[in-house]
This record gives sequence, C-alpha cells and structure tokens, in this order.
Amino acid sequence: MIPTHLLSDFCATAILVVDPTTETIVAANPACESLLGYRQSQLIGMPISTIEVGLQDVFFWEDVRSAGAQEISQVESEYRHQNGHFVYVNKTVRLVKQDAQTLCVISAHDISASKRLEDESARTSALLAATLESTIDGILVTNLDGHIINYNHRMTTMWPWRHEGEQTFHHQLADFKDLLEDRASFERWVTALFHDPYIDEQKTFTLRDGKVFEVSSCPLQYRDAPIGRLFCIHDISALKASEAALREARDQAQQANKAKSDFLAHMSHELRTPLNAILGFAQVIEADGQGDNQILGGYIHKAGQHLLDLINEVLDLASIEAGKLALRLESVDVSACIHDCVELTQVLAKEKGIALHLSPPTIPCFIWADARRLKQMLLNLISNAIKYNRADGSVSISTQRVPNGSWRIKVEDTGLGIAEADQQRLFTAFNRVGNSQTSVEGTGIGLAFTKKLAQMMQGTVGMSSELAVGSCFWIELPAAVAPDLSPNIVPIAQDESSRTVLYIEDDLLSQKLMQNILAKQRPNYHFFTAQTGQEGIALAMQIAPDLILLDQQLPDATGSMIFEQLQQHERTRHTPCIALSGNTLPEQINDALRLGFSAYLSKPLQISQALLTIDQIISQKRDAIYSKV
Repeated sequence: MIPTHLLSDFCATAILVVDPTTETIVAANPACESLLGYRQSQLIGMPISTIEVGLQDVFFWEDVRSAGAQEISQVESEYRHQNGHFVYVNKTVRLVKQDAQTLCVISAHDISASKRLEDESARTSALLAATLESTIDGILVTNLDGHIINYNHRMTTMWPWRHEGEQTFHHQLADFKDLLEDRASFERWVTALFHDPYIDEQKTFTLRDGKVFEVSSCPLQYRDAPIGRLFCIHDISALKASEAALREARDQAQQANKAKSDFLAHMSHELRTPLNAILGFAQVIEADGQGDNQILGGYIHKAGQHLLDLINEVLDLASIEAGKLALRLESVDVSACIHDCVELTQVLAKEKGIALHLSPPTIPCFIWADARRLKQMLLNLISNAIKYNRADGSVSISTQRVPNGSWRIKVEDTGLGIAEADQQRLFTAFNRVGNSQTSVEGTGIGLAFTKKLAQMMQGTVGMSSELAVGSCFWIELPAAVAPDLSPNIVPIAQDESSRTVLYIEDDLLSQKLMQNILAKQRPNYHFFTAQTGQEGIALAMQIAPDLILLDQQLPDATGSMIFEQLQQHERTRHTPCIALSGNTLPEQINDALRLGFSAYLSKPLQISQALLTIDQIISQKRDAIYSKV
C-alpha cells in the first residue's frame, strides 16, 4: 500500500491541514511553497488567518469557532503570499478524524490567472458599454438568427422600441418599417442581409416625417466565421438639409449669374446697333466736314470707338461666363504674336511718352493657344502697362520657360505699383483698384477677361507689384511644338517597310480623303476602313493594324468606348490609336489623351501635320502626343 504522505507530496494542489481548535496549520505539502512562498517548516504552527485574508474566510473561521468545523466545496478565497501580494484560490475544506481529533484539510487551487482574465473582461465590457452609450448613433447587435444580443440607449430613442415581447430584430423591426417612405425596399435589404452573413452594406432611408437615416450593417466574425451582425443607424437629417440648402443656394447663384450674363450680352448687342450709325456718320462728318465740324466729328468717332471697345469687352466676358465662347487652340509663335502687339500699341506708347522694350526668346517659342485671343490678352496687359505708367516710363515684354514646361510671357512696367491689399481684387470683373487712376479710361474688365481666357487655355495668369517701383503681369500657357509650315510633304524618314492603317469612320468623304492622302504621300501604307465601331473591332482583330485612326462620333458608339473595347483584346491592346474629331474643346482633347489615345487630330486636317503625327506614332510608338491640327 502506498503511504498517504506520498500522495500529498506529489499532488500539484496546495494542501493545508488546520487544527480547528487552535486555527493553526499543523501540516502542509510541498505545493504550498510555490503557491504561498513559505517553506513547509515555516507554515507549521502559523495561524491560518495569516494566509487566508478574504472576508469570506473571516466569516468561515468565526463560524468554526461558534458552531464547530464544517465542510465547504469550491469556494473562492484570497490568500496572502509571503511577499505580500494576494493570490486568488478556489478552495475545498474536508473534515478528517485522526486519533479522536477532527482536522480541517484545505485543498487550494490557484485561480489568479482566470481572475485577471475575468477582471480584464469586465473592464473591457465596461469600456465597450461606455463607448456604445456615448456614441450619437444607434447601435444594435444580433446573432445570425436575428436575436438581439446588445444595443445602446440611443437605439431605443431613434427606433420605436418594444420592451415587451420577443427580443428579435424582426420583432423590433415591425414598428420601424411603418415610419419609412419605402418600406418594401428596407424589408428586401434586411432579408438579404440575414440571407448572406458576409454582406457589408450601407443604405440611406427616408422617414415619412422627413428625417433621413443612414443605416449600415456589417458581419461580426470570430476566426473568420460569421457569428452575428452589427447595425448602426446614423441620423443625417441635418446634413441632408444642409446639402439641400447649399444646392438651392448654388442653383440660385447660377441662375443669377446666368441672368446677369444674358442681360449683359443682350444689352451689348442692343447697343451695337445704334452705335453702328453713330460711328458711321461720325466718320462721314470727319471725312467731309470742314473746320470745327471736322474736329467735332473726330471727337465723336474717337469716343464712339472707345465705347465700342468697352461693349466688346463686356460681350466677351458675358460669353465666357455663359459658356458660349469657343476657342481654336493651335501652336502659336509667341515671338510673332508679341511683335504684332507691340506694333499695335506703339502709337499709344508714343502719346504717353512710354518706351517699349522687347526681349525676344533665344530659342523658338510656341504655345497652345487661340491666336486671336492670345493677342487680345497681351494687348490688355501691354495697354494697361502703358496707361498706368509714370511719365517717361517704360514697358518691358519678355518670355521665359518655367519648370512645369510652360512658357511665361511677362509685361513689366515702371508705374506707381499696386498696394498688396488691392492685388487680390485685380482680377475681379468691374473692379478698378486705387483712387489715383480714375482718369484712365476703362471698366475693370480686361484683367478678369484675360484670366478666364488663360484658364480656358489650360494656363494661368499672375502678377507682382511694388509701390513706387512698378508691376509685373504674366501669362503662362502650355508649350507646343512648332507647326510644319513647309508647302511640301516631308518624305518618310523612318523604315520604308509596309505598314497597315485602319480608319474607323462613318463619313465616306473623310474616308476617301484619308485614303487619297496616304495613297499619294505614303504609298507603302496598306489602308483599311470600317464605318462602325463594331466593324472596326472585328477588322482590327483580323488584320492587326500598326495604327488605328478612330473617329470620336460613330453610329454605334463613341470613339472612346470603342478604344476601351480594343484595350480588352490581347491582339489590339498595344495598338496605338489616334483620335479624330471636329471638337476642339481642351477638355475633350485632354480626356482622350488621359484615356490612352496616342494623339488627337482635329478636323479639318492639316495634311502635313497629320502625316507627321502618323509617322511618329507608327515608327516610335511614343507616348501621347498632343497634336492640334
């Protein structure tokens, strides 16, 4: 038979034997050392109250003293370790008879780790509950069957909550559905959510009282498996009301702006008709009159011409604001444009005693712009620099390349300068800054018009000024390549081997024009045509062309749509495409190039530039070339 002391010596559970009459420890097994930190010899004779310090332990030993020893099972207790910290145990007390003496045998199992987990879990739960209650959103948690696991107080205030009856989502849903404008849509959505536990969606629902709720639902997962669903209801009524107010204010502002633009345009046209007669007769008097009549006729003509210029400025500005001003962008020689503007302002400069200095660029300078409007913009800046200059001052016109690749045209004067507080208002229409310049003719439209034109050409305007020194105004516009102005077509410089070109175009005359051009100028090119986008795709898959010319308005689709379909086929994915269109709006051209077209050719075509673009793309396969022809 195995000795009993061996069983206790090798037991992992701490065992204490206590004499209930003296409440002292009379025996302890080795496991007590690891639990309490005392050696066995130290524990012998130690009062049990030194070890057991929990309130429930105090009550237990009081009961022992008053009513005698008794057994207990699986009771939580607090033990004090030798170093002073507390150890949480689960203890059982059994009574043992030995030599007519009753002893208490206490077995204690350390549960400190599980107690810490319980405490941490309780803390986490408290934090979660506080978080749920502090949010402004209604929160609801269900299991996969729709039974409610948790919710916050905000949910019960946003939702007609039933405190009695079955606590399921569908039970609570009954009253809420009646508040919605579209009850059926909400029911379908909820059904889909519980049908597929992985759905993560957000919907907006409008209530009959005008409130708007944003309802989101996402799956709750444990180890990548769904265990429930979280619903969050956010009241966005105020946000929607604010958005509606902003839309209404925007619409009203747009309507007011359009009404203003329409009024200005209408009045400008109405004024031009009688002004035509005034200027006409003034010229007759000036030409045929004598003496004072001739002088007076000249005054009328000059004043009428100035009035006409002002009306034209108003009309142009109104056209821009109404979105009715069309531009023709092309490669413009900046040097030639500046030279023309200087010649046109020489007379004004001479009258004012202002010297004009021109610093031409040292390299060819070409920009993408509307040539006529660019000249109008420069004339505005140069004439302002002359009119607002000091006596015997000067105006300098120069160009420079800026880091972003654009060209900057600068107009510098030696005038009085502009105060910093006034500079922000310079480009606002009808706003003339400063009090000292009221004698100078003008309406305050020119700079605003110049800025809007620059923006339409994908450029910018800017200025700097210093009081008593002068001002500098500039225009920045995208750089361009020099146009091919030679009368003859340049022979092919690249490989003379045959090439295949596919032209997708529904206009037969355009097809014949391109066929004629290539037949005469590029006889080694094989030319194919298709009249619809789908015919073109099928033919491209068959012949694998080296280049596709793609019209942007086809009977069955836009050119951009056909281009995207071509990109989906391995056989045509890397085939360069050139867009052709009569639309010359900058945004149309930029959209095509961003989509992936290698170039953009505008109709009517300039043959030399079209051939140059085709040759470059076929031979070099280079990235997008902005080509305006």
